Amino acid sequence: MVDSEIVEDESLNEDSYDGLVSLIEASKGVLSLLMASCQPGDFQTQIINRYEAELTPKIPCYHVVLNQQEPSLRATLEQLVQDCPELQKPHASAAITVTGTEALMEFVSQADSNNRSELSRFFGYLQWTREGLREFPYPIVLWVTPKILSRLSIEAPDFWSWRSGVFRFVSPAVEETGVINQTWEKSPLIESETRLILPLDELLEQVESLEKQAMETPALATLYNRVARAYANRLKTRQTQNYSQERDLAIDFFHKSLALQQKLNLLRAQSDTLLGLGNLYYTTADYSRINGSRADNLERAIAFYKAALTVYTLEDFPEDWAMTQNNLALAYSNRINGSRADNLKRAIAFYEAALTVYTLEDFPEQWAGTQNNLATAYSNRINGSRADNLERAIGLFKDALTVCTLEDFPEQWAGTQNNLAAAYSNRINGSRADNLERAIASYTAALTVYTLDAFPEDWEMTQNNLGLAYSNRIMGDKAQNIELAKKCYENALTVRTREAYPQEYTETLFNLGNLDRSSQ
Repeated sequence: MVDSEIVEDESLNEDSYDGLVSLIEASKGVLSLLMASCQPGDFQTQIINRYEAELTPKIPCYHVVLNQQEPSLRATLEQLVQDCPELQKPHASAAITVTGTEALMEFVSQADSNNRSELSRFFGYLQWTREGLREFPYPIVLWVTPKILSRLSIEAPDFWSWRSGVFRFVSPAVEETGVINQTWEKSPLIESETRLILPLDELLEQVESLEKQAMETPALATLYNRVARAYANRLKTRQTQNYSQERDLAIDFFHKSLALQQKLNLLRAQSDTLLGLGNLYYTTADYSRINGSRADNLERAIAFYKAALTVYTLEDFPEDWAMTQNNLALAYSNRINGSRADNLKRAIAFYEAALTVYTLEDFPEQWAGTQNNLATAYSNRINGSRADNLERAIGLFKDALTVCTLEDFPEQWAGTQNNLAAAYSNRINGSRADNLERAIASYTAALTVYTLDAFPEDWEMTQNNLGLAYSNRIMGDKAQNIELAKKCYENALTVRTREAYPQEYTETLFNLGNLDRSSQ
């Protein structure tokens, strides 16, 4: 987890803590059901110990553990009152903490079709004994896991409707989870987020809660940002049913976050949001039929990336700076406005800037990804000698493959093999026959990963390209090469149908027609 995320979580936790303590104090002498969510462990214990120590001088604190065999909140509270005579006095004051619900999750898998799990019984007790809790005129803090919290509104809706507040706490990360940020051309954008995103409905509920309390805090700005990223993720993974509407919502929440961050002078957070906006405009640029022109979207992405760099300086935030340099390079590589030659020149400069931080020794995976992207830029470069540009590209692709191995990064390895094959197919230096053999070898290698079942679009693209290589092949038997090319084109057409990919379908059909004419 990066430093900014740690600060965001600490801010959210402090807001949740302050809200919880305030409601406990405000609920003195009345029933108040307070839901607290956290992963069980030392952090949860620290929070409980902290608020109990803070409240005890004014409000006596009691801590009970739910009975696992009879997981009834009411029965647990009745036992506490029975064991503590002072709670039986009129107008007794108390704050009660209830834990132990996390253990119920362990028994879920053990329940068979004839027996309800302890967790199901717990939900049932909450739903049907709600009225019975009136006899406990105290603030009651019920600690649950995030998974249990997400089910409460469904499994015990009546109890849920009685809640006075919901307070979520994020446990500090103990160890990085191994999520890798990469810079491959096909999945180009590097995000600083490595956390699991909360469900969108939970995020929106947290936003509503803070907005009702008129709490213009860093935590609210963070929540706006996370809602925006949740919508952006739905767009990226095609989960949305209304692409245009959810894209607008993502943009709106990013701007809400940005406005509050500017008001609170949260410079680093502003850059994170600007980067998020840039990524959103970049990744949705291809959907200009409903979201404005592709050219305009790419211009917006470039503008937001450049704005992020006003804080993401090389001296203060070298990794973020390099990440944004890479993203700017990708945006310029695809830019429509301006001179194509000039755009590629700028893209190359941005990639090379990123590589001053992304060194092989310190960031091998990012280094390899940027090498791949830089090679692609040189393959398309207009300025300079075409022959020299292709030689540079081939060298960079080969460099990337020293890190991007089949064993460690099979999908990226296949992508780089495909790119290398294309460079050899177009190569000017060297023997044309040898270049085509190398291209065929690399395309064939890519197909060991790009299978029809796992990567149908990559498979059909590589089949088409391999067909072109075979149709131009110099070595080997001409008739056999034509048959091999024909088979590749026919394979591609099983995915490249007229309905799904009209342009690619026409292209492959044209290639197949040329092949038939050359064989006559």
